[in-house]
Amino acid sequence: MSAVKSKLIALDVDGTIIDKPAGVPVHKKVRNAVRDARAAGIKVCLCSARPGYYMQDATEGLDGIDALVGCAGALTEIDGEALYQVPIPLEVLLACYETAKRMDMYVSFAGDKKILVCKKGPVSPPLEYGSVFVVMEDEELLKALKSNDFYCAYVFTRVGVTKDEIFGDPVFGSASVHKSSENSFNLTSSETDKGKGLLRLAERWDVPCEAILAIGNDENDIPMFEVAGVGVAVANAGPDVLAAADWTAPDVRRGGAAEAIKRFAL
Repeated sequence: MSAVKSKLIALDVDGTIIDKPAGVPVHKKVRNAVRDARAAGIKVCLCSARPGYYMQDATEGLDGIDALVGCAGALTEIDGEALYQVPIPLEVLLACYETAKRMDMYVSFAGDKKILVCKKGPVSPPLEYGSVFVVMEDEELLKALKSNDFYCAYVFTRVGVTKDEIFGDPVFGSASVHKSSENSFNLTSSETDKGKGLLRLAERWDVPCEAILAIGNDENDIPMFEVAGVGVAVANAGPDVLAAADWTAPDVRRGGAAEAIKRFAL
């Protein structure tokens, strides 16, 4: 664990600073800690599997974020402008679509401005979460996948289905796949993940790895822990994430991320 005070704080969103299914918004303690960090000259970014346009509405009240590392590291933006973009190779996109159809899984794909949703799946598309979702019939979605760049695929399955069962085809060797909840996975190009995305941002701001604080709760946050000077898991994280972290903060409902910011950055 680094003894250097953090100069860049990376915050995962779902399960770390909000709990959308439980209706838990950003805790006041987290909002205050982020404000104090930025007042001290510390950079703060959100680092999520969500694309940037689906992050900020979910984190209402969290002001002054310096950057958004979205799509599990594949899209990074500063002040609304893209710093870099890493699209998923077309053959991987199509393999993900075909696999989801064959296994009757709900799948969606994040593009530049919209998340395209396959109409058929074991659960209903989460349209109540916002207007960024576009539900498409098979032929329409397949045409869109072949015609545009997409940066993250989200596969929702039944609890207990393993990564290898879904992504065992060799084509997925050119993809990064991480579990993002007990029944979901996110897929990006193998050129990126949350850790690689965070590193690119740190390079932009000339922040050394030992001065990065990464806070998360799911498997897709572990790559952030691996590049950060300090990796913190909130207490509601899974066992693999807790084991990979340097320190454990209180859970999301208690605003645990704020305790990490105070301890390692302020």
